[in-house]
Amino acid sequence: MSDSYPKPRDLRRPLDPPADYKRLQREAPVCPVKIWDGSTPWLITRHADACEALADPRLCGDFTHPGFPHTSPASKARRARLLPFAFRPEAEYRPQRAMLLHEFTSRKMEAWRPAIQRTVDEAINAMLAGPRPIDLMAAFALPVAIRVICDVLGMPREDAEHLHVLSRTVGSRTAPKEAVERALDALDGFFHRLVATNVRAPGDTLVGRVVAEQVLPGKLSEPDAAAMFQLLFHAGHGPSAYMFGMGVVALLLHPDQLDRFRAMEDPREISAAIQELLRFVTVSHSARQRVALEDVTLGGQHIRAGEGVLVQLSAANRDETVFPEPDRLDLQREPRPNLAMGHGMHLCTGRALALIQLEVVFRTLFRRIPTLRLAVPVEDIPFKQDENILGAHELPVTW
Repeated sequence: MSDSYPKPRDLRRPLDPPADYKRLQREAPVCPVKIWDGSTPWLITRHADACEALADPRLCGDFTHPGFPHTSPASKARRARLLPFAFRPEAEYRPQRAMLLHEFTSRKMEAWRPAIQRTVDEAINAMLAGPRPIDLMAAFALPVAIRVICDVLGMPREDAEHLHVLSRTVGSRTAPKEAVERALDALDGFFHRLVATNVRAPGDTLVGRVVAEQVLPGKLSEPDAAAMFQLLFHAGHGPSAYMFGMGVVALLLHPDQLDRFRAMEDPREISAAIQELLRFVTVSHSARQRVALEDVTLGGQHIRAGEGVLVQLSAANRDETVFPEPDRLDLQREPRPNLAMGHGMHLCTGRALALIQLEVVFRTLFRRIPTLRLAVPVEDIPFKQDENILGAHELPVTW
């Protein structure tokens, strides 16, 4: 009999993956699990197997494949749509991703640091001028993440909060199919209009440059471009915002590590500390979904062509064979590759931007508000249970 998936979190330990994943990691690191529609994909919980799976081109992220393991009705509802490149066969994924890589180089993203710093400072200024306690998610984390991705893409900020609400519906594991369809219609419409505007007059923005370089010469269709920008907005603000919030929770719950972080000056040490926060928190609550195009052997298990695979990043990042004492936050841990932003060809396209934001946010927030603290006991924080990402519906803080 298969284990059920996903496993429930223990809200007494809100930053830890479900304990059942650790059990499976020891006893059955590659095993079948039963998901909402009755199908039984393979769940991977061990770091080495996860790396192997994410790097294997025989395991594909094609949403339309009959064996693809949709982990919710919302996921399945997207199958009938024109999908962004991340959910296409490798032959379509690779060239579209390549169209973006030169826009997200470390050098280009580093040039955004002063603007990111201004956005963070503006949000903190507004916080300091207002009443206490506040909801850090609504007052800081979400506005900062949304404004940054809008600025980087070249999208108007005034539309962003509505787009975020629509994105949450699409990312929900419990939203009715009709609500997901309405949200997808609205998102599709917005990004099609954004592309059409830039086709008429390409701006000097990331969207404008991709339209000028790829759409106008016929290398990329307008619908494909709209799907691409929708993915960049969705993936470029939600994970960052919730990582801001959960990273703050992690540091406040580990004051010794927060003191270490405040004392850091060496950029390499700061970078390693950010990586440890990403490993420890891992906001990707749901597994990376794949389907086997050919027979594959992983962790000693034979996976047949057409069977689904779920790669649980949060479990892999707590693998004790790679990270000693994995359930301990240690900002001076010896650096080892974690999977919070993926691996191989599916490494997060916007990784450089995300890392700069995390560094600026945590450094600035705790420097400017040194007495920042939770305004309620951690067990009273309403952590998300119904979405594909780890986060809090509200995060009350004061100082």
